[in-house]
Amino acid sequence: MTPKEKAQDIYDKMKGFRVKNTHRKKCAIRCAEQVINTYDLEGYDEEDSKMEYWQQVKQEISLL
Repeated sequence: MTPKEKAQDIYDKMKGFRVKNTHRKKCAIRCAEQVINTYDLEGYDEEDSKMEYWQQVKQEISLL
């Protein structure tokens, strides 16, 4: 799944949590940040492909 597709997927799943439309983007970004923070705690650096992927997902969410 591309970062853009993953961003849309996370954003769309926020509907299932009955998140207001005005907060959906913020919640989706927070989800991506949580994944990024987990990789950071595990010692991945920002150039790691997994970390980079989630950074791109976060960026794509902000463009929605």
